[in-house]
Amino acid sequence: MFRLHKARPAAKSSSGEKTDFKFSYFKALQVPRGWDKLSVSIVSVETGKTIAKTSKAAVRNGNCQWTESLSESMWTASQDESSKEHDECLFKFVVAMGSARSGILGEATVNMASYMSSSDSVPVSFPLKRCNHGTVLQVSS
Repeated sequence: MFRLHKARPAAKSSSGEKTDFKFSYFKALQVPRGWDKLSVSIVSVETGKTIAKTSKAAVRNGNCQWTESLSESMWTASQDESSKEHDECLFKFVVAMGSARSGILGEATVNMASYMSSSDSVPVSFPLKRCNHGTVLQVSS
């Protein structure tokens, strides 16, 4: 589930607004045999750095579920008043056995700007790219 919380800056600035993202209830479906324990890393597309990571969870009957939540705060550029759209805010969800650099099952890229207009929980499913097994990552309540 994505939960957004928009924090107002202490002083009005041209740098934008702070947005808190909370990701919870990760679940991988159709995990192929041979993948015993998996973790999910959230990677900033802009910097290439891992900003949050779940613990490892066991794969059972082709499914893997994490109960923990991950939170990330970021400053986003102010939206364009004429178009009411936010700039792109891209993250990658990387599902892997080890580090995000080795043993990668697949990844999904998400533009969080698409979810900034809603303060409600939004359940979503992402088919993993670079994965030939049809694995899907769900983030839901």
